[in-house]
Amino acid sequence: MTYIVFRTRLFNRIILVFSVLTIVTFCSLAVLVYKFSTNSLLQKELAAQRQTVDALSRHLDQQVDQSQEIVLQLYQNQQLLNDILFFLRHDFPLYIQYRFNNFVASARPEDNNMETFMKRELERNPDIMQIAVYSRSQSFIATFNSDKTQYLRTLEDNRAEAAAAIEALRYQKVNRASAFGLDEILQLKQTGGYTVAFDLNDPDRLQAEGALLVTFRADALNRARTLGDDPPMGYSLVLFADGYSLYDSRHRYDGQPYPYAAKLTATESEAQLDVMSHTVATRSAKSGILVSGIVPFPELSGRYAGFRGSLVVITAIGIALTIGFAYLAMYRYAKRTQLIVKAMKQAQQGNLGFRVPVGRSDELDEISRSFNRMCEELMSYIDQVYVSEIKMKQAELVAFQSQINPHFLYNTLEAIRMNAMFSGAEEAGEMLYLLGALFRYAVKPETLVPLEEEAAYCQEYLELHRVRFADKLRYRIEIGDAFRRVPVFKLLLQPLIENAVVHGLRSSRSGIFVTIRAYAGEAPSTLTLEVADNGKGIEPARLAVLREMLEGRDANRGWASLGVRSVHERVRLTYGDRFGLEIRSEPGQGTRILVHLPYEGEIA
Repeated sequence: MTYIVFRTRLFNRIILVFSVLTIVTFCSLAVLVYKFSTNSLLQKELAAQRQTVDALSRHLDQQVDQSQEIVLQLYQNQQLLNDILFFLRHDFPLYIQYRFNNFVASARPEDNNMETFMKRELERNPDIMQIAVYSRSQSFIATFNSDKTQYLRTLEDNRAEAAAAIEALRYQKVNRASAFGLDEILQLKQTGGYTVAFDLNDPDRLQAEGALLVTFRADALNRARTLGDDPPMGYSLVLFADGYSLYDSRHRYDGQPYPYAAKLTATESEAQLDVMSHTVATRSAKSGILVSGIVPFPELSGRYAGFRGSLVVITAIGIALTIGFAYLAMYRYAKRTQLIVKAMKQAQQGNLGFRVPVGRSDELDEISRSFNRMCEELMSYIDQVYVSEIKMKQAELVAFQSQINPHFLYNTLEAIRMNAMFSGAEEAGEMLYLLGALFRYAVKPETLVPLEEEAAYCQEYLELHRVRFADKLRYRIEIGDAFRRVPVFKLLLQPLIENAVVHGLRSSRSGIFVTIRAYAGEAPSTLTLEVADNGKGIEPARLAVLREMLEGRDANRGWASLGVRSVHERVRLTYGDRFGLEIRSEPGQGTRILVHLPYEGEIA
């Protein structure tokens, strides 16, 4: 296989060019698919991070709203508002006495006070870790914890510091308690939370009596992040305004300052953090906390690794299969081409019998058919030339034999004719005269003679038979002046006339009439010579046999091989298959033999 294909430079170039184009096409397509797929995956992951960031931001806003709702409930319930304002303005024993008096006066089975309200809110919202109430005038703070514990702590020793811390937290609204040292004051048992602060004012006197501090758990953000079935790639980071981490899904910077906080902006971008990363960030509208989603480049590349390897394998297989199929197809064409080249070399060496197999409808099959047809035509032409040469040699031999001492024959015939004339046999003398003229014309060296000479010879031949058969033979010769000088083969019409005379007289007792005519043929540039008789004609079966003999399909029949067929073959060998003899006959209507010859002159 390799020897056949790669020893041909044309197929080498085709395979090389096709291979290069295939490799470039597949590699380009693979690069485009890889870029499209990786970009699609990146956009998908960034979209997932945006959803996560939005979910965390909404969660923070909802927690602020829930904290504000607690304050609104206090203001909407007058009894509860009076209870908490009394608590903020007086010491704890007086508050207990106040609650007792109100409970007795209300005659209700349950006491609607600050303590029951705070416990109810802690139970309703499990994300709240602690609710604290700060009294500005009494300098104490009461804490209600989710574990159902509660404490009352006076702030006499660090009253100023606590007031400043709470004021700063109230000003920022949301922050970590540890930022102002409130984690110790609030005695928070868990770290990592965030606190929302609100003023508690007396609506009648418009005076700030204290503050309400609501602290939420940070792990509630983790639940908000994992609400979906498939967590996003990368990690989420929630930062306070001072850069401290409220929430890190990787738990690397929980409660610690994030060193790359300055590089995170509330947009989509790429940033050099601990590694190069894609970032999606937004700032919560109600809490002011920065929520960001981060997708590190290495993690994204790791997700691409499997796809990249599969794409490389698929591309390599596609290239190998495409080039392999092309090679097999090229091998088939190369093999057929080599077979055609081999056949041409065989023909060049003279072996015209070699044939190229055919059977497919393509260009190579057309070339093979044309080559086979050319070889067949060459063989047919060679056979025709060879046969023609053999027949020419035979004709030359016959002519040579017929020319042996023609003058001896002329003199002998003339002596016999004179003797017959002296003896009174004038009819025999006339026949001898005609016979001598026929011999003289037959041995002439020219092979082509004017039609008028051939017609004169035919007249002498017919006259000889007329003398012999008396009134049984009549004839007429019609040769127009336009055709008298047309060159024809010598003795072209003699076999046809002889056939008409012999067969006509044999089949007719009353005699025969022979007509010789020359006229323009039915085909363009054709001269037709006609020899006709009024005999009994030829039967259809016999006529079909004669026509087959003229076409050479029955060469063993002697009738046509010596007479009519020799004339037909001479005309065809000289002028081509368009010309030759044609036999027309009908029973009882006579027979017409037409000789079609080429003619380029004008017909008057």
